[in-house]
Amino acid sequence: MSLRGKDFRCEIDPELHEKLRTMADFNDKDLASLGSALLEKAIVGEWHEFTLLLERTERVRKMAENGGMARKPVVKQ
Repeated sequence: MSLRGKDFRCEIDPELHEKLRTMADFNDKDLASLGSALLEKAIVGEWHEFTLLLERTERVRKMAENGGMARKPVVKQ
């Protein structure tokens, strides 16, 4: 799940760049590798939130199709 081997370039706010540089220096890490690791963490978090939203949307859609009930009622004969 790593970006290693894939090129991705972006521009960030100069103030954020300086903060990233300070953290990289403090942790004795390369600026690009720390930036990549932080970006990966952010993407994982955003993806989790996104998939939860999709699941909730699907549940609401199913409830609406079933007249407001989570499942269709079971009719025993």
